[in-house]
Amino acid sequence: MPESRRVKMTKRLIKEAFIELLEKKPFNKVSVTDLCNTAEINRSTFYAYYEDVPMLLREVQDEVIAYIPTPEKLPTVMESLEQFFDNMEKLFDFVIQNKRLFNVLVIQSDSDDFVERVIRAVLDRYPKEFFNEETLSKEYKVLFCFHGFIGIFKQWIIDDFPMSGRDFAELALSLAASCADYDIYKGK
Repeated sequence: MPESRRVKMTKRLIKEAFIELLEKKPFNKVSVTDLCNTAEINRSTFYAYYEDVPMLLREVQDEVIAYIPTPEKLPTVMESLEQFFDNMEKLFDFVIQNKRLFNVLVIQSDSDDFVERVIRAVLDRYPKEFFNEETLSKEYKVLFCFHGFIGIFKQWIIDDFPMSGRDFAELALSLAASCADYDIYKGK
């Protein structure tokens, strides 16, 4: 059953208060009382939607992970390089538009849980053939590429997005292709 407009608005208010608090203090220091005071809601309102603060964090993370293109929405590079970049540009533009959110989830977080969840979600969503993952060494190359990408992704956020989402997508794919021994233009 779809959520009503009122429910969506209240949850958005809670999530905005959550992000505001995460900008000021670590996750483990954010309490339900803090959230209620910041969002200007009653405790009963918070508990109507969430069991606790970790459940709220999980929902925020799940919403971001859901935004990652799935194989059906992301053609293989050889099918349409332009369409691939268009989809990746949308994803990175989403990051730019939600800078505060990504700052707290990726940069300020005292844990890599979210980053690891993103990597696992991508690996779970895409068939092994997408990564040309036939051997353990190739699997390690894929993981190396992901972690390298996370490093430049974090720096891109920290530097306040010095290049467009499109330029960043092109750079990331180029680096990933070279680190994985995959020539994106020859399909090897």
